[in-house]
Amino acid sequence: MRFPSGPGLLLVAAGGLSCAIVVTGYANGGPAPAAPRPAHAAPSPGVTGPPVSLARIAAALGCRAEVIVDAQEIREGGCTTGAGTFRLLTFSSDAKKRAWLTEAQAYGGTYLVGTRWSVTGPSRSALAPLRAALGGSLETGGGHGRPSGHDHAP
Repeated sequence: MRFPSGPGLLLVAAGGLSCAIVVTGYANGGPAPAAPRPAHAAPSPGVTGPPVSLARIAAALGCRAEVIVDAQEIREGGCTTGAGTFRLLTFSSDAKKRAWLTEAQAYGGTYLVGTRWSVTGPSRSALAPLRAALGGSLETGGGHGRPSGHDHAP
């Protein structure tokens, strides 16, 4: 396994921190509070417009996102519906999204991926309604040496 460096390391660290925040928050009887988002946060150079918001993704799923990480580079939340638990992420750039996704897919999973956003869900069928609403492509993580897959068909 290759250890990440540069921006990839930052995203892996943010993912680890978000897991620690969630575990700590729930171990203490409730969700951890979200960090305030800087008002001056701007997208990375060459990026125009904001990504699809966590609130819009959650609304398309029929739930309300609980924000876990609220940073300039990555915003992460989660919610649960009758179809299962979903992890919602938005990124300051597609390059950062791809770096995060490359690392995350090593652990397996099913992902719906759009422009500067990704949603991890319990299955392809659970992500299908969201894909119909927001678009994106379905990807699966190989996990433990299995190859990952992509489904770009509508």
